[in-house]
Amino acid sequence: MVDQTKISLKRYYEAFWSLLGVLAAAPPIILSIILPWLSDSTPAYGFPPMGDVGTFARLGLVSLAFVVTFLVYFWKGGKWLLVAAAVVSFVCLCVYVALYPRFVMRIDVPPPNAAIRVSVGYDRTQFANENFGSKSNEDMLRARGSSDEEIKKLWTYRSLTIARLALFASYCGFIFGFVAVFSLAILFDLRQRLHG
Repeated sequence: MVDQTKISLKRYYEAFWSLLGVLAAAPPIILSIILPWLSDSTPAYGFPPMGDVGTFARLGLVSLAFVVTFLVYFWKGGKWLLVAAAVVSFVCLCVYVALYPRFVMRIDVPPPNAAIRVSVGYDRTQFANENFGSKSNEDMLRARGSSDEEIKKLWTYRSLTIARLALFASYCGFIFGFVAVFSLAILFDLRQRLHG
């Protein structure tokens, strides 16, 4: 077993100023912080819409991604974790891809080619059932609006919470697995350089 104490925490984080480090750090920062500010259409490629807690959830994701890099530093085991992190990332991405079209609605708004995306639940409220009957989710959102206040009137709290948590957890699993893979690659590269 390699003596981990020879690789300082400072040296480990200095190694993030490399291609592997950029690959580890870029996804959570670009997808969670930068893309939502570029245009209304880019959130489709990034963080799932989380309603009123979106900003907090984005900051939490970035913070936890840094925690993943910190935890990786203490890994003393073999390279099997690299494969496990890649598999977890892939499975979480598959779950996210499956959940996204079910719980994220795109609503076109003026001007042309502008759209907003909102997350919805799976169980409508009594208010929604009485006032909209068999109308589609998109029709309800166009009629009531896309604010989180209106969404909470149309879908039950439980179904909205479960849908958003499922989107968030699968998205985080993908990002954390991705970050872990490249952080582990940095750690293994440092170990190999240190011990030839």
